[in-house]
Amino acid sequence: MKPVIIYSTTSSREEAQKIGSYLVGNKLAACVNIIPNIESIYEWENKICRESEFLLMIKTDAKFKDDIEKVIDELHSYDIPEMIIVSIEDGSSKYMNWMNQNLRKNINE
Repeated sequence: MKPVIIYSTTSSREEAQKIGSYLVGNKLAACVNIIPNIESIYEWENKICRESEFLLMIKTDAKFKDDIEKVIDELHSYDIPEMIIVSIEDGSSKYMNWMNQNLRKNINE
């Protein structure tokens, strides 16, 4: 297993819950944390935007990147949804084992 955290933001709690529930329910993620009320500042269509968003921290295996990207593209309301992947270099063996047990064993399951 190559454990990673995938970050994505949504405009609503409902959308974050929908994506998170789908990923965990289909064993593409072992856990999804939803952090409310983050403030995002970005440029879109030549305007500086300030929005309140919900951050998803998706804990998974790197081999599911393409599957997760498809899910986010299908369920997300943004034209260009955020998807940033950060490798987990180390973690407690108990947690890493738990993650591994709660993910699909292969991509085609």
